[in-house]
Amino acid sequence: MEIITPLNNKVSMFATNQELYAQLTDKEIIDIKLCKLDEYAQDLLHLTEKTNGELSMASSSKYNSIQEILVELTELNC
Repeated sequence: MEIITPLNNKVSMFATNQELYAQLTDKEIIDIKLCKLDEYAQDLLHLTEKTNGELSMASSSKYNSIQEILVELTELNC
């Protein structure tokens, strides 16, 4: 059985965005957001492969999540 290891021991794996910003440094938040971004990109890739490259409602949601994270990362980087 594979054990899921947390990306950061300061916060729960299910922490809200507000909790992340309250307890972590910008670099720690960026690391977590990049992992989320990778997960959403992989999901989007698999969804579009299954639908022959067409964006379904589910893949549109993933795409929107990716865009939101990119905006947040850009703001953190400034």
